[in-house]
Amino acid sequence: MSNRRKRKSFTRRPETEDKNDRWLVTYSDLITLLLVFFVLMFSMSSIENQRFNALISSLQSSFQGNRILQSTGYPNTDKDQMSPTIPVVKHTASKEAKEDNKRLDALYLKLDKYIKENHLSPDVSLTDTPRGVRLTFREKILFDLGKADIKSNAKPVLRQIGGILNEVPNEVSIEGHTDNTPFRGDRSPFHSNWELSGARAQMVMNYLIKEDRLPPNRFHFVGYGEYKPIVKNDTSAHKAINRRVNIVVIREENQNREK
Repeated sequence: MSNRRKRKSFTRRPETEDKNDRWLVTYSDLITLLLVFFVLMFSMSSIENQRFNALISSLQSSFQGNRILQSTGYPNTDKDQMSPTIPVVKHTASKEAKEDNKRLDALYLKLDKYIKENHLSPDVSLTDTPRGVRLTFREKILFDLGKADIKSNAKPVLRQIGGILNEVPNEVSIEGHTDNTPFRGDRSPFHSNWELSGARAQMVMNYLIKEDRLPPNRFHFVGYGEYKPIVKNDTSAHKAINRRVNIVVIREENQNREK
């Protein structure tokens, strides 16, 4: 009897140990699945990263003026099985834009030199903008208050500036601006600030075309009236700043957008 009991107790031990160790199988399966999952996620992120880098490179190329088709990481197919290929697009605008920028840089330097040598600042100011090179004339150097006749002492200034503008082929926009002071009475030939600003811009344009013999097809004028102020029209000094005429030499890349 004693021997039988010993056998039974001896044979039952492995069954108990097997039951206690079964969780290890489940645990190992879980670890394996997690490992596979993270490997899969890592491989997917690597592919997306390549596509993202390709997209960034393509955008950088397009902003620099050379738009080139970039690889997105997809496998290449046989040339015989491919549909008609899209040609690589290379714009020559980048080279033309660089040449145009050089011309306008040189124009800016000449205008800046003329303004400084003749002590025209702050009545005449110069700004280099993405749209083009902008000359700003305050009202008092060109016109009397409420009038559109160019002052006699402003004509030599416009004549010299017109000669400098004649050195570049770019289009030119003449833009008139006023403050928000309303017109009163019937003495003025203008009935609104819009009319006054447009008349002033047209007078400047006509003078440049006539006196400096600039090609008329390069020019256009516009009157903005009181609707594009630089500062608030809350003081007399601020109103004087807003009464102005701009001469904008437009960059070639922007010319088609303004037609």
